[in-house]
Amino acid sequence: MRFLEKFALFSLIYFCHDLIGFIIGVVPPNVVAAANAKVSSSLSNQTNPIEKKHLDDGVGTPTNGSINAEEQLSNSGSATIRQSPPRKTPIRILYTITTLAEDRLQQTLIPVAQEGSHSMVKAGYYVDVYIIAYYTMTQEEKNDVRSAISKVSRGNVTIWDDAAPYAYIKGLGRPSNALKVGILQNYDVGLSRQHRYVVKDRLMDYDLFLNFEDDMIIRSDTIDYYLEMTQTLFKLRENAPDTVPAKQLDSFYGMLTKSQLERIIPGLIRVEVLLTDPRDLTVNEEAAKISPQNRRHGTRKHIKKHSFTKGVPDTRHSGINATYCCHLSKYSSSVFRPPKPMSKLLFQWETQVVALGVRHMPTLGWVALQRGPNKKDKASTLHDFWTGTNGYFHKGGGRLEPKQARPPSNNPRYINNQGGWMGTRQQIWEWHTKICQGGFLPPYDAPHYNKDGLDNRNVEYWSGGMHLVTENHGCNLQRIISLDNPQGFARQLIYHSSNNKQSGRKLNDFVSINDFYGQLLTVRNDAQEIMKRQQGDANEQ
Repeated sequence: MRFLEKFALFSLIYFCHDLIGFIIGVVPPNVVAAANAKVSSSLSNQTNPIEKKHLDDGVGTPTNGSINAEEQLSNSGSATIRQSPPRKTPIRILYTITTLAEDRLQQTLIPVAQEGSHSMVKAGYYVDVYIIAYYTMTQEEKNDVRSAISKVSRGNVTIWDDAAPYAYIKGLGRPSNALKVGILQNYDVGLSRQHRYVVKDRLMDYDLFLNFEDDMIIRSDTIDYYLEMTQTLFKLRENAPDTVPAKQLDSFYGMLTKSQLERIIPGLIRVEVLLTDPRDLTVNEEAAKISPQNRRHGTRKHIKKHSFTKGVPDTRHSGINATYCCHLSKYSSSVFRPPKPMSKLLFQWETQVVALGVRHMPTLGWVALQRGPNKKDKASTLHDFWTGTNGYFHKGGGRLEPKQARPPSNNPRYINNQGGWMGTRQQIWEWHTKICQGGFLPPYDAPHYNKDGLDNRNVEYWSGGMHLVTENHGCNLQRIISLDNPQGFARQLIYHSSNNKQSGRKLNDFVSINDFYGQLLTVRNDAQEIMKRQQGDANEQ
């Protein structure tokens, strides 16, 4: 039987129960007895043996790792999401990390896995770590990984090495002399797809799934806020109408439909720490050697000067709190990763304010809408207030109309690759069965997938989150970033700990995160004034 057919019973029961109870993956106990056996077996049986060539499940008992779904789900407790408390029954996280190169093991993979696990466990989460590696790990390397993570977590560590899928390489992926045309080979780009098989196999065992590249540090504050925003979005869906007047679909504030709300997820923004700013006392000369060409450029002043976004004035604010994303413990801090960088040294490069828009949402207040989704279907996508509406962007000395200046939503320069994604079990189930074209989990069949997904889809599509937020054979989800709450904005930043984008990109790609937030606040204030004026006019009528 096919995957979806085997899920039919679970799907029928699932949609009859309270949605809110599922936000963090909590399933009523009476559902489990009816669905657990069929669902668990169908998930595990879908795994292609040729994919898992060197699967090492590590040590520990099933109680700590491969959790019995009935036991885990029946003891999940309340769906209330609290910020970093001790939890009597912890939310269970499967933290999957994909790594390509063996030379990143000691300096990148292990410190990142330790930092993330340490932060999550300290906040009261239960964490199992799943490493997906392109290369074959030696037993010594496996022991090093497990030993390091065991210092901060009691969860299991599973290692799937030599994990790249086989594919006939003919016009696919980046050129490589090692890949001969028409010969079955390990396909390195396909490695970024493999975490989906893990998620499918373990879907009933965990409440939240994190899937990130090996240099992305994910801390508990980001997870807490993601869950808080997700809970709010599900609550808004409960009372949202199925339809709204056509005029409302063109508004950047006001009521949203159920269809619109179910396609909204919390977004993330990657940041780096500027290593070569002489004012950063935590960075020494050894770290500066990582990008010597930036030594004459790498200052906050220079980044702001060369930023295309300088047309939007900053609204003054107290500064982004760098603690949430980028203050590190002893496990990951080094000369290349300062332990306590100041917010003035944080910058992002994945988008520019010229492409973005803002919107006022019930309960959540003002948010920025990240790029990616196709906006043609107004009934399921969100309208926003473009940052250039008030004429901040100029070309040839004259102002342009908004429609002429705003880059397309699918322009890759502005989409904002996240280096990974996270989702609760309920979210993943909805993505797979209702929202994403061709489904979110394997198998990957035509017409939306060719060659089992091993066609020309790149790393960013699978592991960067682009599958979720783009329309072409994707999910067309809308990511939002908090604006009214600077602490919330800071908790949606994630640290690209390699700090290597600053050494190989054009300077006008870099934007100080403080300036970026200040510019978005300016646009929010503009939109707020227009909203108040329009609402006042409507009241008078």
